[in-house]
Amino acid sequence: MTDSKIKSNSSINKFGLHRLFRNLDALQDWIVFCLCVVLIIEMILLLGNIFFSLRVNPDFKQITSDSLFLLILVELFRLLAVYLHNHHIYVGIAAEVTVVSVLREIILEGILHMNWSHILAIGAFLLALAALIFVDRQGEYKDSNPH
Repeated sequence: MTDSKIKSNSSINKFGLHRLFRNLDALQDWIVFCLCVVLIIEMILLLGNIFFSLRVNPDFKQITSDSLFLLILVELFRLLAVYLHNHHIYVGIAAEVTVVSVLREIILEGILHMNWSHILAIGAFLLALAALIFVDRQGEYKDSNPH
């Protein structure tokens, strides 16, 4: 094969792969968009359930659980919206979602009913998440203040 045919085949393959990845990226954006729509629908249904349970038979532990779950869904929606806008998953936002999820479980189970080793593990996990959020915020601060 001559060099010109090799270059031609190479450029076709590169162009084909580029188009394939562009189409896969668009498909991924549609999937994330559909997830956002599903999250909004779930948030509306959950909010309706919270208001209905307040009127009929208020179980405050369940209302608290649903309210905290609603906050988690809001944070997940924000994470997906930022992904759609920037095509990046930001560690700080993902860590915030995880903190809210962990705090929900602590509130629902009750800190007094937990084993001391479980409390220590949760504390270490929250400390690691706080460090991730701190490092992420420091990076944002450095990016916004050029020297």
